[in-house]
Amino acid sequence: FFFFFFFFFKQKTAYEMLRSLVGSEMCIRDSLVSYNRGDDRDTGEQEGLINVWSTALRTQPNCSLICQSEITKAISHPYKPNEIIGGTYAGYVVIWDMRAKRTPVLKTQLNGEGHSFPIYSLAVLGSDKANNIVSLSDNGRLCVWPMEMMTSPQRSFDLKYNAKEVCATCMEFPQNETNEFYIGAEDYLLYSAQIQSNVDIGRENSGIVDAYPSHCAPITSLSFHPLQTWNKGSAYEHLVLTSSMDWTVKLWNPKAGKIPLASFESSQDYVFDVKWSPTHPSVFVSCDIEGYVDVWDLNTDMENPVLHHKKNSAAIHRLAWSQDGKKLVTGGIGGVVNMYDVDKEVRNCRKQ
Repeated sequence: FFFFFFFFFKQKTAYEMLRSLVGSEMCIRDSLVSYNRGDDRDTGEQEGLINVWSTALRTQPNCSLICQSEITKAISHPYKPNEIIGGTYAGYVVIWDMRAKRTPVLKTQLNGEGHSFPIYSLAVLGSDKANNIVSLSDNGRLCVWPMEMMTSPQRSFDLKYNAKEVCATCMEFPQNETNEFYIGAEDYLLYSAQIQSNVDIGRENSGIVDAYPSHCAPITSLSFHPLQTWNKGSAYEHLVLTSSMDWTVKLWNPKAGKIPLASFESSQDYVFDVKWSPTHPSVFVSCDIEGYVDVWDLNTDMENPVLHHKKNSAAIHRLAWSQDGKKLVTGGIGGVVNMYDVDKEVRNCRKQ
C-alpha cells in the first residue's frame, strides 16, 4: 500500500503558520504527495507546488503539479484516484488530473458568489456517480461546486453566529454525511452546521446549528471516530476529537451535550493535529509544535499517552494512518515526512 501526503509549509509567525498549515491532508492512494513552500524554492511565476512521490522511489517525485496561486489545502478525489483537488490562498478551487498535465484542468472563477479569501477546508460529498466539492474559506464563506461545472457555485452563503462571521480553521463531515458538518474556528468554538439549514440564510446564525465552548485558543483540527458508521447506536457514534493551540486535545459527543467527555493535556505547546486510529477504537494520535507525537489508548490510560515520541526538535504539523492501521505518517516543518511501522498491540484491539 502507498500514501498520498499533502504538506504545506511557510516561514511565518506561529499564528500565521497555523493558518497556512491547517489545510494539509494525508490519505491512502498510490503515491506520496508533498507540497513544500520555501523561500529558496524557484518555480518562476508559479506560487503553488505539489510533488507526487512514490514510496518505492523516494529520491525524486513521480510528477509535480503547479498552480499560479499558493496552495493552502489539497485532498485526493475519493472516487477518481488520478485527481487532486486544491484550495488556494487567492480563493480558487482547482483540480489536477495527474494523467493530463502539470497545471489544473479545472479552476473556479473569482466572482461575487465564490471565494475571495484563502480556502483552508475542502470535502467531496456524494457517490461515485454524482458528487460535489464543498469549500470553506477562512472568512466563513461556504460554497458547493458541481464537479463538472466550476464557473459558479451551486450554493454559497456566509456562515454566521450571533451575526458575526465564523472564521473557520478546519471542517469535517461525519462519515456518509452530506448535510451536517462541524467547524473548528479562530474564536475557540466548535460549531455544528448544515449545508441545507433550517436557519434562514442571511440571519444572525446563518448556517450554524449550534456552538460548543470548547477551547481557550483556536482549534487546529477535528477527527470523527471512524467506527461510528459501522456501529450505529454504539458508544462510538458521534465521537469527535479536537486539537487546539491551547495545548490540549478534547473528546466530544456533540449530540449528548456541550461539555467535553475528556481533556488530554500531555503537550506543552500548540497541538496541531489529532487522528483516530482506523482499526483500534480506543487509540488516537496527536502531534505538537515541539515535535512530539503522542499515541493514546483510552483503554489503557486516560491521563497519559502510551507513547510520547520525539524524533527531533522540528514541529510536527500533520498526521495520517494507513487504512489497515499498520503505518503512521507525520509531516513536519521544513517539508520532512516520516513513516512509522505501528506495533500490532496499537493497531489491533484485543478480543475480550
